[in-house]
Amino acid sequence: MADVSATVLKNKFSEVVRLASREPLAITRHNRREFVILTAERYEEIQQSRLAPLQSLSADFDQMVAKMNTAPDRKARASFFKASAVKPSPALAKLKKQRAHAR
Repeated sequence: MADVSATVLKNKFSEVVRLASREPLAITRHNRREFVILTAERYEEIQQSRLAPLQSLSADFDQMVAKMNTAPDRKARASFFKASAVKPSPALAKLKKQRAHAR
């Protein structure tokens, strides 16, 4: 990424914009990068790449919630919360059995 001073940006704006249409440019003040100029298209690409993981997580969450709202899952949850310390729920017993077989 090329550097362009803020003074050059101010004095040669159209030339800097033309350069920025080809590649992002860092705008410097006192030899420190302060800003970046890039095309709107590239900015949108960056924004979309940041949002993609969040959208994927949101879709996964929605699928999990939908699965939790099925009749078998609701029944298992209800059974689980009706359990006592003396008599474990059938769902918990089934889970323990599955884990024991997995080992």
